This record gives sequence, C-alpha cells and structure tokens, in this order.
Amino acid sequence: MSGDQRVQPSGALNGLTVIELGDGTAAPFAAKMLGDFGAEVIKVEGPEGDSTRRRGPFPDGKPDPEASGLFLYLNINKLGVVLDVSTDHGRSTMQRLLAGADVFVTNLPIDRLRSAGLAPETLRSRLPRLIIATVSPFGSNGPWAARRGDELISFATGGIAYSTPGMPDASDDLYREPPLHPTCFAAETMTGLACATAIMAAVNGRELTGQGCHIDISQQAAVASMQIRDVMNSSYGDTRYNRLLNPITIGRMPNFYLPCKDGYVTIAAPMDIHWDRLVEGMGEPAWAKSADYASSAARTANWIALRDKLIEWTMTLTGDELHALAEKSQLPIFPFYSIRKMAESEHARVRRTLVEVELGGRKARMPAAPVGMRATPWAMRYPAPRLGEHSDLVLRERLGVTA
Repeated sequence: MSGDQRVQPSGALNGLTVIELGDGTAAPFAAKMLGDFGAEVIKVEGPEGDSTRRRGPFPDGKPDPEASGLFLYLNINKLGVVLDVSTDHGRSTMQRLLAGADVFVTNLPIDRLRSAGLAPETLRSRLPRLIIATVSPFGSNGPWAARRGDELISFATGGIAYSTPGMPDASDDLYREPPLHPTCFAAETMTGLACATAIMAAVNGRELTGQGCHIDISQQAAVASMQIRDVMNSSYGDTRYNRLLNPITIGRMPNFYLPCKDGYVTIAAPMDIHWDRLVEGMGEPAWAKSADYASSAARTANWIALRDKLIEWTMTLTGDELHALAEKSQLPIFPFYSIRKMAESEHARVRRTLVEVELGGRKARMPAAPVGMRATPWAMRYPAPRLGEHSDLVLRERLGVTA
C-alpha cells in the first residue's frame, strides 16, 4: 500500500454483518477475526452465557463471568445479545437477525441447531444469500459426524498430538513419554482461522454469484491439514515419522532441542558449512574436528554422543548469548521464549503484538490481530460485551422486539 492512503477507522470489512451463535473457542475466534477488521459481529448467547465466561483466567483467581481473560480475548469487537433459541420467541427473533445478516457462524451441535430451526439446509432454503459456517468436531458427514468432541479430542484425532513433541524436541521413549498438548486451545484456534478464511472466500464468491453457501468445518480436518510432512511420508514414502529422537526421523545432525543456561535452544547445523561455523563459534574444540564428527554422515552416526557434547557447551551460555552468536555466524540457532519473555520483548512492543486492555478493573495485555493492514489497521472498537449488554440496542431498537 502507498504511504499516502488514508486510514479507514471503520475497518476493511465495514458493512459486513455477522451473527455468531457460538461457544468456546472455534466459532467465536472465527467471528472475532472478522470483527477485528470492521465487520459488525452480533454475538448471541443463551441465558447461561458462553462457557468461556466461566473458564477464566480471572483476576486474582476469583471467578467472575464478566472478567474472564479468555472470553475477553475471543469476544472483543462484538455486540452481545441474549436469546433463548429453545423458545418460540427466541427462534423467531434469531430468524429476524439472520434475515439482515451476511454471515452466520456457529459451533453448536447439529441437534441443537435443528431443534432451533437453524439447520444449514433449512436456512439455505429461506435465506439463499446467507453464508452459513458450521463448525463441528468431525464435520457433518462420515461415520463420526454425530460424535461429540472438544479441543483435546480434535487435537488428538487430527494426528498432531502423536507427533508432539517432534523435531527437534523429540522423545527418547514412545511409551514413557506420551503425546503432548499445549496449554492453549490450539486445535480450536486453527479451526477458527480456517473458518474465517473460508468465510472470506465465500464472501468474495457471493459477489460473483449472488448466492450464499454452507461451509462445513471439521476441527479434525483443520488439525490434520497441519500434518503435511507426516501425511505425505506416510502416504508416499517408506519413512514413518514418530516422536523418537533418531537420525531417520530427525534428519541431518546436529538438529537438537537442548538446554542452555537459562532455558532451551535449538542447535541446527545440518550442512557442513553450518557445522564449520558452529565449530568456530564453540572455540574450535578438538573433539569437533575428529573423524567422529568430520562429516554429516559421521555426525549422524554419532548423534547421541554429539548431543551430550553440545549440551556441555550450551549450558555455559544463555539463550540470548547463543542467539547473538547465531546472528554473527549466520547459524540457525534460536532460543525458546517463555510467554512472559515474548510479551516483554522489544520486537513485540514495536509491532504492538500485544495491546493493553482493562480486565476486572485492572490493566492487562492480550494479543492484537495477527495481521497488520496499513489503510485499515486493527482497532479495539469496543470491549467484549457483558452478558446481554447490547440486547436493547440490537433487538429493541433495530428489530422492535424484546429479548
């Protein structure tokens, strides 16, 4: 974009109306991505509210449905209304909301959608221009279509848990070291991104056809799409990747996840030119020039001893010192940041990776949008809604009905 373009505070998606009937992470995250760039997102909650209101984290650990950090992040830039779609009044009001919308995104189970008159096939016949995105653990067809699932189930059945940890932080024993899951909602976040991307493709498609569509998002499929290396090798090659630390699955050595003085780093020197630079950076130790480590094949054959020798060196330096050496020597060495260290880094500050918000009466930080747009930059237009905060505005003033 040219530097003289005027900033449009309303956002690139201004004029797009999104109705979200979601719970948890996947559908709310997809709607959040649209709201962050200007779409008007109306979040519909039942009388009990989104379950993330009760998950926290909470300031001082005191449960407060209006001060959940997770809910705040997932539902910023949304208007919030309360509707009980199990009642006739709630169902009819929901239909009126959808009649004026461009997008409907939901991750409620299909049986609940059908009982509320919100099944995709029903909405497609009534509202042909509406883009409908349904998120479910396994999609709407296939032998597992009716199965319930959550974050952990999607992460596990998508294959990614089995390969975690993987290259280069691998396991020594497949049975004593089980698959791992991160503390974040990784599977549902991946699904939300996939859903938001598909919605935007459908919005563009509607410009050409004048017709909406039904987007069927499977959380398992979204996770499986991240397994490019493992799926390809399983399908077309003889190599079966697993979590073991061995030269067959991990490639040329060294390629290790190693402890250092204040945390962990990856030491990757797969080519001879990298190895020569690493040896120089280590101060030319005699062992590194021996026949046991003189070639890529030799280093791979002696990878266990090589790892131990490298640990003796990395434990004398901090992650930042090793990273400085990497910058100087053009080596692929990088430290692993804790969340706090990432949040406090100068790079995150300059790029506004995190933004300051108010949570439970105190200041806190949360991630901003992952995408930077120069003419229509991300902005917090309004904070996550209190339960039913905008019911009067949306329902009474716009539709002439009560909640």
